[in-house]
Amino acid sequence: MLNLASNVTWQEILHETEAGNIPHCRAISAPISAHTEIIEALSRIILGSYRPSHPDLLIIGTAGKAPPIGEYGKPNYELSCRWLIENIAVKPMESKRRLAVIECADKLNKSAGNSLLKLAEEPPEHAYLLFLMEDVRLFLPTLKSRSRFTAITSNEHAVPQRMPQYSREWIEWLTKARKSTSDDDTITPDLEAWGSYALETGNIELAERIEKLRIISTRKNLSVPMLCDIVILALKECNTEIEDILDDIR
Repeated sequence: MLNLASNVTWQEILHETEAGNIPHCRAISAPISAHTEIIEALSRIILGSYRPSHPDLLIIGTAGKAPPIGEYGKPNYELSCRWLIENIAVKPMESKRRLAVIECADKLNKSAGNSLLKLAEEPPEHAYLLFLMEDVRLFLPTLKSRSRFTAITSNEHAVPQRMPQYSREWIEWLTKARKSTSDDDTITPDLEAWGSYALETGNIELAERIEKLRIISTRKNLSVPMLCDIVILALKECNTEIEDILDDIR
C-alpha cells in the first residue's frame, strides 16, 4: 500500500502547492487507495479546509467509475462532466478558489473526455482541475497535454538501479527476465528499481515511461516473453509509444 507521508514525489507536489505553484490543470496517477488522501490534502491547501460537503470542492466520478458526459434532467447529472463545466464557472462560495476533481480519469470515454478539453485548457481564473487516475496509459492524450502530469508510484522504497544501457546488459536482463513466472516475478521489481533510479536522477519522462510498463506488468494479462518484448521496445529502442506497441501486439 502506498504511504504518501514518505513518498518523495507526493511531498514535492505538496511543497510546490503550498508555495503557490498551483497549475490550473493537474493530473496525478496513483494507486486508488491514495486518492482520498490526495483530495483531502490538496483541498486543505487550495481551499483552506477540507470536508466532503465543501461548496467549493466539486467531485465527479468515483474511484471505480469515470463520470459520464451527462444529460440535464437525467439521473446522476450532478456527477457528470457537463454538470462540472456548469458549476465550476460559479464564483467560490467560501474559499478564494474552487477545486474540481475528476475521479477515474483514465476511464473517461472519448466523448466525456472531449467535453472537458476547453475547461482543461482555459478554466475560470478561480478554478483548479485535478484529474485523478490509476493507469496513465489509458488517460486521453488530449487531456494529458493540457495538464501538469505526475505519477506517484509505490516503488520509491525499491533500491534505485540504473536500467541496462548496452546490448550485453540487455541480453543479460532478458535471459533472467524470461525465466520469470507469476510466482517468481523478476520483471516488476526491476521496473520499480529502474523507475526509482530515474526519479532520483531527475529523469521524470523516463520514470513515467517505466511506470507505465510497471502497471502493465502487474496486470498479469501478458505472457512473460510478450512483456519482455514490450520492455525492450519501449526502453531499449525507445522510439515508439507504449500505447502503439500494445496496439501492434493486440
